[in-house]
Amino acid sequence: MLSNWMIYPAFCFLVITGALLLIPKNSYKKYFLYGLMFGGVADSVIAIFLTAIGLINYKDMGPFSVFDIFSLWTPITWAFIFMIYFYFLPVRKGFLIAYILIFSALNYAVGFVMENFGLFEHIGIYKYLSPITFIIWYSISAWIFIKYEKIELI
Repeated sequence: MLSNWMIYPAFCFLVITGALLLIPKNSYKKYFLYGLMFGGVADSVIAIFLTAIGLINYKDMGPFSVFDIFSLWTPITWAFIFMIYFYFLPVRKGFLIAYILIFSALNYAVGFVMENFGLFEHIGIYKYLSPITFIIWYSISAWIFIKYEKIELI
């Protein structure tokens, strides 16, 4: 029988496969660097902070536990999620706002799926405040990406 912790690497490989299929090969480096910074590193910082103040708890991480704070697979997955996010980032302001809200809602839903598998826990009121974290995270990331890539919004 498979253990629940195996969902972490399975989900990671699913996201990596999606990123590699959706993003052109000649763009991997650019989007991986942004994904690593805004997905992998940012997730690690956010997870450490939210765990330290008692708002989230990763559970059943198996042999891939990093200091009992999060699974090793989590920041890797986030790096590739952000690769996809940046690659499809729209340049129209109205679409950009909707895009940020949709990505935030999808990640909020994935959090509940992970919670249903017993891999993650929103603690207290954070269950309802978590979407704000995603909206802020995606908004700041998009703003910096647009600024540094000199993308002209229409």
